[in-house]
Amino acid sequence: MTVMPNKLVLWTGEKHSGKTTSAAKLVKIARDEGFNVTGVLSLSIYHNSKLVGFDTLDLRNENRTPLARRKINASKTGAFTFITDGLKLGNAALSSTATKSADLIIIDEFGPLELNSRGWRKSVDSLIASSNAVILLVVRQELAENVGQLYADVPCRRLAATESKSTDQVIKMLKYRRQSQRGEKCSSSMEC
Repeated sequence: MTVMPNKLVLWTGEKHSGKTTSAAKLVKIARDEGFNVTGVLSLSIYHNSKLVGFDTLDLRNENRTPLARRKINASKTGAFTFITDGLKLGNAALSSTATKSADLIIIDEFGPLELNSRGWRKSVDSLIASSNAVILLVVRQELAENVGQLYADVPCRRLAATESKSTDQVIKMLKYRRQSQRGEKCSSSMEC
């Protein structure tokens, strides 16, 4: 079975459904298969069982810094305040230099900030235009249609983040990419 060479994957799920956890598992599986994985994860921070914020984790070097913290008095502008250092670390992790040899680039998460041309948006646009890697955007289900429309001209696949077959599909895409780069053709006996 041949898998089409998608450049973009929307890793979708409901809010707090395990999208980041499943993306972290995908990182481990892809690395175990010999793939170079870069990008960022936005790790949830809890205090007394309450979500209080997120940290940015650079997948290249495991550097971690605060990304957002819950506002004391949430307003129309959102429940979280974004922290400059976390945004800087994320954008540095998504730079062309940091992702140069990547097979898979994960951006967790591509959300309202990015849809409003802030956050990781400029870095993601640049990667989509210039990188040969598979780019995986972690996206809330409710935003998937908008993100899909934003990148309508890019070969894209939507996968449910919490389904194990989704991880298998990404690994197949990476294997197909690797074989294509080597100039190998996929046959029925090859795993593509």
